[in-house]
Amino acid sequence: MKSIFYIFVLLCFANALHAQSASEVLKYSLSRPFGTARSTGCSNAMGALGGDFTAISINPGGIGLYRKSDFYISTYVNFDEQQSTLSGGTNTTYSETKDRFGLSGLGFVFTTSPIASKWKNASFVINFMKTADFNKSTYFKGRSVGSITDRFLELSLDPQQTGFIGLKPNQLDDFEAGLAYETNAVYNVSKDSTQYVYTTDLIRHPNYQLPKEQLLKTTGGLYNLSFGIGGNYDEILAIGASIDIPFGTFRSVSQYHEYEAAVNEVLPFKNLDFHEELNTEISGIGGKLGVIYKPTPNIRLGLSWQTPTYLWMTDSYNTSLQYTFNEGSSDQSSTSYSPQGSFTYRLILPMRTILSGAYISSLGFISADVDFINVANSRFNLTADSDAPGDYQYQETVNADIKKQFKSAIQYRLGGELNLSYFRLRAGIEYLQQSYANSDKYDPGFSLGFGYRGNKYYLDLGYRHFTIEQAYSPYLTGNSDFDGNGTIDAPTPLVHQKNIQQMIQLTFGVKM
Repeated sequence: MKSIFYIFVLLCFANALHAQSASEVLKYSLSRPFGTARSTGCSNAMGALGGDFTAISINPGGIGLYRKSDFYISTYVNFDEQQSTLSGGTNTTYSETKDRFGLSGLGFVFTTSPIASKWKNASFVINFMKTADFNKSTYFKGRSVGSITDRFLELSLDPQQTGFIGLKPNQLDDFEAGLAYETNAVYNVSKDSTQYVYTTDLIRHPNYQLPKEQLLKTTGGLYNLSFGIGGNYDEILAIGASIDIPFGTFRSVSQYHEYEAAVNEVLPFKNLDFHEELNTEISGIGGKLGVIYKPTPNIRLGLSWQTPTYLWMTDSYNTSLQYTFNEGSSDQSSTSYSPQGSFTYRLILPMRTILSGAYISSLGFISADVDFINVANSRFNLTADSDAPGDYQYQETVNADIKKQFKSAIQYRLGGELNLSYFRLRAGIEYLQQSYANSDKYDPGFSLGFGYRGNKYYLDLGYRHFTIEQAYSPYLTGNSDFDGNGTIDAPTPLVHQKNIQQMIQLTFGVKM
């Protein structure tokens, strides 16, 4: 068996700590504010413009470009379609749709004009915005080689031994391997009472295309409360800074099912159901610095730097397993439940740099943003509240995995607004490079918008359409070669996904 100790560490802690995996950093690292419908209509290409609550969340230098005090409230409805296909055969693509209505932004800017100074105005802002929506529903069904019992078997084996020699039952983890042993999904075949040798019902069918399906539902979101200050020096330079307090929740519920394709086809196996629940509480702190330079009245150039963001995270989780097999003339079924687990840890997200440019005239504006971010610089701190050697060991493993799986990426956004007296027409496009190290793909999107801008009140409507192609695994294995013949006996299944996101946003504001 290859690298059994590494496999054991990776699998044990990937389950016991649940959310601490390389893939988890993406949903936090790539979040971006979507507070106002005006910015949404321009594909969020607002970094050099200022005077908008999303714009100042991208570049706090824009705080200095407010002329009047301002209050806004913004709502949204989100439609998320997830198309999923299990790799490994001619499997059907399944589609799940989820919608959500909520508050996307709320804020206030207080502006004052200093007397007898080249500082034309100074502003202070309090801004609440949603930065990520985790509400998704994923379903797949199909056939592929391998079984989740392969993972349970890997978790049961003793990393200090060879072959199928396993840990004692009281050494098995409480969330997967222990449940598998209690339900006979993994069982002992040794006649030596001092030694345990484990196997599974499906290990004798290594090439069998096992039917499997999963329904995965996630809910929650990430929000940001920011406090910022900025000023406008002589209509040439606007500078600003903000302190950001991210917070939110993430919840996932997974129901995974395996079963025989035909009656008694892979005896004694009949079916299994594995249920997982995870709840994550999130809080943190970060900051931004920004500047906007106006070489001419019509041109604006912006530069924004976001510090690394520090997140404090607490997971609570539980699992259950039901396993059914045939013994003689009847089916035997049993269910086992894990205790309620919890773990507290840290996640440090990478810094981000944004370059922006805009051209403004009486007819409107055209604006562009370029974001630079390196997800590979994300890292977990699993030992802040733990002295366990295993936590430190997995921390090193998962952070090395992050470095291996991801790379720096560039995100392009272009948007514009047409000025029709009191009314505005908007459009934008975005082209976001994927952060996977082995991918050269870009995820595309477009936006449309309409607005009314009065002397005191404004009302904006925005629409965004965005497509992401990615993949995920319903469970992880160490790709073990159990029989030592040079072929993988415990493959990890892969589900290909196409995620289509549509959002409609409405913003109302008052200038004072």
